[in-house]
Amino acid sequence: MIFSHRHFCSTVIATIAIAMACTCTQAEAASNSKKSQKSSQVQKAKQKKTVSKKNTAKKTTAKETTTSEIANDSSKVIIDANDPKAFTKAILLEKEGVDFEVVGEQKNKAPQLVVKEKKNEDFFDFSTMLIPITHKAPLGSKYGIRDHRLHRGVDVSIIRDEPVVAAFPGVVTVSKYNQGGYGHYVMVEHENGLSTLYGHLSERLVKVGDKVYPGDIVGLAGNTGKSSGAHLHFEIRYGEINIDPETIVDFPNWELKPGVEHVPKKKIINAHYNMQRKLKKENHYTVKKGDTQKTVAAWFNISTQALCRINNLTPGAPLKVGQKLIGSK
Repeated sequence: MIFSHRHFCSTVIATIAIAMACTCTQAEAASNSKKSQKSSQVQKAKQKKTVSKKNTAKKTTAKETTTSEIANDSSKVIIDANDPKAFTKAILLEKEGVDFEVVGEQKNKAPQLVVKEKKNEDFFDFSTMLIPITHKAPLGSKYGIRDHRLHRGVDVSIIRDEPVVAAFPGVVTVSKYNQGGYGHYVMVEHENGLSTLYGHLSERLVKVGDKVYPGDIVGLAGNTGKSSGAHLHFEIRYGEINIDPETIVDFPNWELKPGVEHVPKKKIINAHYNMQRKLKKENHYTVKKGDTQKTVAAWFNISTQALCRINNLTPGAPLKVGQKLIGSK
């Protein structure tokens, strides 16, 4: 009996010990499993962070390389998109085969010609004006009295069929062919009554009513109308007031003159009327016996059609002795 009792106790104790050992083993396994999972997650996070750093480093390196390449590419000409001459510079560089890039975002697509008021006087701001040719060029003939009449603009020496661009934003009011004078010509009306004229074109690329912006091509340079060689006849007007383009532009150097952002209107009007007083002495012809429309037109160096138009004459009609005619208005 005593042996059986001892045997039973031993069996119970052994069973409990085995159960406790199993429990500890399971707990330890669970603990090790959790530690393993946590270690795996930490390792994955580290790997992800390392990959992210590598990608960032690659992007940074690529960016630095691109910047470095641009910086080292000294042969490329950079043009600011907000440069009012950006369009014409691009045309010139493209013609010369020079690599260029326009950078920056254009803030004002259509810079406006404005009139400033100060002390009850009006001022013109020509600082946004584009020179209508795309390269440096000398003048063939200046503004002023020529052949007993007023040459209302300047003749710029250019190459046939090269682009002629609008100087200011505006609307095309004339686009036609004039046989006796301008040939193919375009006139653009701008703000405050200002207008510009582009004559002797080989081809007109705009029509009446078209809106144009500085740098838009209005036509191709040529030798049409009354012209002895390829050139651009360029005029600036304020209503019926003629403005000498050379007061605004230094044509040989292809740049605007200093102070053009503040030009008094009164100064422009006075210069016009001073020229008109000189013209009055040169621009009048008194018909003599034997004169015809053709001979008087030749004296003024204009066509008979122009003589008739300016003086309201009937083409082919005889002239009266003592009759006074003019060669330009």
